[in-house]
Amino acid sequence: MLDLVLQFKAGTSLDSDTSGVAALTLHMLDKGTTRMDAAQFSEQIEGLGTQIGTEIRLEHSSVTMRSLTAPELLTPAIELLTDMVAQPAFDPGQLARMKRQLQPYQQGRYTLPQLRTRVEVHQHLFAGHPYGTALGTTPEGIEAATVGQLRAFHERAYSANNLQIAMVGDLTREQAEAMVERITQALPQHWAAAALPPVPQTAGKKIHVSLPGASNAMVLAVPIDVQPGDPDFPALVLASEVLGSGLDSRLMRELRAKRGLTYGASTRLSPHEAGGLLYIEWEIESAYIDASQTLVAELLEQFIAEGPTQAELDLARQQLAGDLLRKVARNRFLAALMAKAAQQGLPADHINNYLHQLLAVTPDGVRTVLQSRLDVARKVLVSVGPAAEQQPLPYLPSTDQ
Repeated sequence: MLDLVLQFKAGTSLDSDTSGVAALTLHMLDKGTTRMDAAQFSEQIEGLGTQIGTEIRLEHSSVTMRSLTAPELLTPAIELLTDMVAQPAFDPGQLARMKRQLQPYQQGRYTLPQLRTRVEVHQHLFAGHPYGTALGTTPEGIEAATVGQLRAFHERAYSANNLQIAMVGDLTREQAEAMVERITQALPQHWAAAALPPVPQTAGKKIHVSLPGASNAMVLAVPIDVQPGDPDFPALVLASEVLGSGLDSRLMRELRAKRGLTYGASTRLSPHEAGGLLYIEWEIESAYIDASQTLVAELLEQFIAEGPTQAELDLARQQLAGDLLRKVARNRFLAALMAKAAQQGLPADHINNYLHQLLAVTPDGVRTVLQSRLDVARKVLVSVGPAAEQQPLPYLPSTDQ
């Protein structure tokens, strides 16, 4: 088997004033090439037993391929993949159909409470910046996009200089290098995305969006300016794990086990080239929006002041090690890890050294990094759901007070 990831720096942050072009360009790649129409392309891919997928994010778009490595199957599969990324047809009829498919999907995303919280966070913290549209694509942008815009975007963003390739599978290095050469030589050349401008220094804010539902989706977001290659980043990874990953995390113990306020509370790091975010996410009954925001903010500030215990840090390392081992055990996930590491500018031996980096972090080290690298004064609190008269949190049972 071979798992291959082509990762172009062609995410939605490149859209600028043409929202929707980056997403439509990616989604149109497998809708026919200059040599065959969409039906012929699909039939040939299926006939080879090859799986092709696409995904777009804020900074990157990815094309993945899984194929058997028998030459009679892999060689034509690579030819089809190369045609797909280098010579897409951008047929006007197919574009019209793709727009009709994307419009209800995109409009529906804005009605999902959890996604809407992220939209509001990005609109505030990244106002005027390419990161400002969290979902990347607007319904208006999809409708306005033209074939000419897609061709122009493809000519720039799908350049060989704008590409990183990761692959895992039953190939020799010589075969892998020949495959890379075949793909890159077929692509447009020379252009590469420029570095994004710094993100704005916005103030903290509390936002509520009224949306029908049974409860409110909640987010507390704190800007971070720590890249994955920064020596401080492993401490942030561990801090996020201790604070909000699993039933034994601080948030779950406080919000669910002790108080019964929510089914789930979690944290995640979202690093980007120009500046990222630490997210804390939970759901809450509408009457406890304000009180739960106060509680979560206090838990975060206490965690920053005190740092984790040694026991919490040891558990977090075990959880992260288990997660890494599960991923490297499967080719598809390992290829995705390699592509992510390349995207983040990490060294080639990053996966080998990752656990050693985590082992070197101490509780004092986590506390120092949290206090020096998190600007809690700029936190944004967002709630999305029905409004209700606010109440204090229920009293804890006397044994827990």
